[in-house]
Amino acid sequence: MQGNGKSAQRLTDEERRQYEEDGYFIRPRMFGADEMDALRARADEIAELVEASDALTQQQKETILRRPNPTDESTGPLPLDNMYRIHTFSPFVRSHIRDERRLAPVRDIVGLDLFCPNDLYFLKPPGTGRPVAWHQDSWYFRNTYMSSVGEDIDRSTIGTWMALDDADEQNGCLWVVPGSHHLGVVDHGQVESEGYFLQKRLTMPDELAEQAIPVEVPKGSLVFFNNALFHGSHQNRSDRYRRAYVVHYMKSTIQHIEGKRWIVPGTEEWGTPEMYVCGRLYPGCVQTTPPEASMNWDAALGRTLTKDEVRVKSN
Repeated sequence: MQGNGKSAQRLTDEERRQYEEDGYFIRPRMFGADEMDALRARADEIAELVEASDALTQQQKETILRRPNPTDESTGPLPLDNMYRIHTFSPFVRSHIRDERRLAPVRDIVGLDLFCPNDLYFLKPPGTGRPVAWHQDSWYFRNTYMSSVGEDIDRSTIGTWMALDDADEQNGCLWVVPGSHHLGVVDHGQVESEGYFLQKRLTMPDELAEQAIPVEVPKGSLVFFNNALFHGSHQNRSDRYRRAYVVHYMKSTIQHIEGKRWIVPGTEEWGTPEMYVCGRLYPGCVQTTPPEASMNWDAALGRTLTKDEVRVKSN
């Protein structure tokens, strides 16, 4: 992918300074509008494929397609909150994760040997898109992963947030507290309301809440952020979508915490939840499904998904 005339760019000194001090930096319009439209269209196609499939159980469908209140009657993209780990199924999506416009600065910050622990496609529909409570992604990762070399896991990971629509305060853009990653990982408690996308949240002191700022970015922009950064978003109060595609990267020296690996029952034949990105994999650390064995549901678009396609290929 080389749309919009953009080429891969190494991390600049100013970006490194902002990442270290503020916990994030922005690269505006790194992807063209046509590329964002193509990714949105592919996500919609996969959603339709999943919903129409007789080869998937209801539990498997709900693992991929997340809704505020899952019911058999809630179909189509509008009721969806998000789609989870769609890299598992789509080579087209995996090509976005490996795109050099993402990877060049990621490698400069995290390292050359990488895997993707998860990706999320957020839809945030007009007028109904739910808020995301203040949280740290590192809080979730520390309950699942640890470093095999004794390195702080926050320095072994990075998040990227891609705007598939113009994102502003009205349609529920990302909010951050600059510099909050320096506080380390803090405790998260239960959200008081079911109206939030996440059901765990951190307690935000008033003095920090006053420092929160909106990250308003145009379509095609990339936000790179430290996974310990305090971030969240408000409800979509506009008549526009606010779609975003979030990808996390981790060093291949990361291990699963014993007994904490999370695989949804019924998805064991889908391959590893984590995706290989680049570089080496290390013995005793997270292993991923080989690219050549990963699923290719893109090939089933426009027809019915078969049972043979709902599993990784045998080597």
